[in-house]
Amino acid sequence: MKKIIILFLLVIGFQANAQLKFWNTDASSNMPKFEVEYQTKTTIFMKVGYDVKPLYVFNKTAPQVYNGDGRTKYQMTVETSDNIAHRKFEISYTFYRQTNRYLGYIKATYTYKDKRPTKIFEENFETVVNP
Repeated sequence: MKKIIILFLLVIGFQANAQLKFWNTDASSNMPKFEVEYQTKTTIFMKVGYDVKPLYVFNKTAPQVYNGDGRTKYQMTVETSDNIAHRKFEISYTFYRQTNRYLGYIKATYTYKDKRPTKIFEENFETVVNP
C-alpha cells in the first residue's frame, strides 16, 4: 500500500509544471505580477479596478540568451493588438546563482490607434522567497 501511495505522489509531482512568480517592486503599479510556466506560457497580470486579473497570456516562454558570470538570462518580445492599441512587451528575467534568486523586467509599449501618444511602462520584478 505504501508503494502505491509513493508511486502516486511521484506521478503527480512529475506532472506539475515548474512555475516562476514575479512580484512588482512598486506596490502601486498597474502590473503587479507575472508568471512563467516552464516551457508552456507566460501570463501578465494587471489591476482591473481593485482586482488583479490575468490579462495577457502568451503561449511561449523566454529562451535563454546568456549563461555566464554567475547568472542566466532569459529574454523575449511578445506583441498583442486590439481595436484600441498595439501592445509590445519586452520581457526579461535573470537567475543569479550566488543568491539563488530571479529578478525580472518588463518594458511595455502601448501604441494607441487614435490620437493619444504612445505610452512606455518599465517595471521591475523579483521572486518571493519562501512564498
